[in-house]
Amino acid sequence: MTTKRLLVEWGIVFALMILAFARRKKIRLLPSILLTLCVTFFASLSPAGKVLTTVSSFRITQDALFLGLHKSAVLVGMVFLSQTIVSYKIKFPGRFGNFINSVFFYFNRLTLQRISFKKGRIIAQIDENLQFVWQTEC
Repeated sequence: MTTKRLLVEWGIVFALMILAFARRKKIRLLPSILLTLCVTFFASLSPAGKVLTTVSSFRITQDALFLGLHKSAVLVGMVFLSQTIVSYKIKFPGRFGNFINSVFFYFNRLTLQRISFKKGRIIAQIDENLQFVWQTEC
C-alpha cells in the first residue's frame, strides 16, 4: 500500500462526495468522519510494518494505518456512491429491472425524510414514514 494509491482512493471518495452533494443537495459528513476514524483505529490494533510512533505500549505502524485508511476509503466511497446512484433515475430492463427500479425508488423516497427517533416511538415513527410514502404514491 503506497501513499500515492491512498491519495487516489481518497480523491475518488472526494469526487463521489461532490457528486452526492450535487445530486442530493445535502450530505452528512460526521458519520463518514467517524467511520473513517473507527475503521482506522481498529485496523491499527494489529501492528504490522514500520513503527511510526508508540503511545504507552500501543504501537502505531505504517502498514496498519495505511490499511485502515484504505478500508475506510472503500467503505465511505461506497456510501457516497450508493447515495449518488440511488438518486438517479436509472431504468433496468425486464421484470427484475422493474423490481430493482422500485427498490431504488422507494429507498430514495424513504431516505428523503429524516426520522426523529424518540424513546418508545421508534416503530411508530417508521410506520408513519412508510405510510406517508405509501399515501403519496396511491
